[in-house]
Amino acid sequence: MYSGYLNTMTLSVIIPAYNAEKTLNILLDSLAKQSFNDYETIVINDCSTDNTSKIAETYDCKLIELKENRGPAYCRNIGVKKAKGDIIVFTDSDCNVSAEWLETIQRIFTDKNINAVMGKLVLLPSTFLGDSISALGFPAGGAIGFDKIWRVDEKGFTDSLSTCNCAVRKTTFNKAGKFDETFPYPGGEDTLLARNLLNFGNRIKYCPDIIVYHEARDSFSGFLKWQFRRGISSYIFSRKIINKGRFMSLRIWSTRNIIKHNCKDPKFPLIIFLLFTGFAVQAAGFVFARHSKGFV
Repeated sequence: MYSGYLNTMTLSVIIPAYNAEKTLNILLDSLAKQSFNDYETIVINDCSTDNTSKIAETYDCKLIELKENRGPAYCRNIGVKKAKGDIIVFTDSDCNVSAEWLETIQRIFTDKNINAVMGKLVLLPSTFLGDSISALGFPAGGAIGFDKIWRVDEKGFTDSLSTCNCAVRKTTFNKAGKFDETFPYPGGEDTLLARNLLNFGNRIKYCPDIIVYHEARDSFSGFLKWQFRRGISSYIFSRKIINKGRFMSLRIWSTRNIIKHNCKDPKFPLIIFLLFTGFAVQAAGFVFARHSKGFV
């Protein structure tokens, strides 16, 4: 959506999309209802085999078509390269955003000391299984909240972000080195970007009034596939960082928070089963990646 001339535009929304025909229209409808008008929407079709492109073409957005599947990190980098906005806003094709989403982001960035922000993800009510998966804290804090999975200090600053709902100044993003394109799946590339942002002296502000909604995962087979891919991403991430102990201690802390938050919930037995099943499947993905030439 454009309001005025391009040189007045401040925000660019970047959306990687792969076989997103079931959800993309929901996201683009929510963007069309924004209270803030000076923005552009860029959809990067990651060589989908469904009607993703046809859906995007019916909306006021810039569509970039990839000739081969490259993964969300590559898509986001291409989107940023084509973006005209000073502020780059990221979300996913299976999300939908609150009506004040962009207005709130724009207002926060009027503070020139803010270079990156992380918003709040709200997982929608689902089935017994879906709500149990949501209770595990992913993505972006899941049903228990971002600040129970990632540390947030007393002033509201954090050391991580999730690309389902975050924003960063374009100049800051480029200086931090962009997304690492060796990640084939979502997960890990955003945490690595956050680390790079911090290494360049930036701070990430957690802003729970920047709200994005996401459907819960409600398929057990889908859950297992997701966890296996998280294991692959964890292996790639482990090769990029030095202080692995810090992330292990964070994982232990967040696991305790998941157990404490859900211990009185009737779903607790299923949540515990899913939690440790997820750990086992992630470990299998990690080992698979370590012994696969494609991830060396």
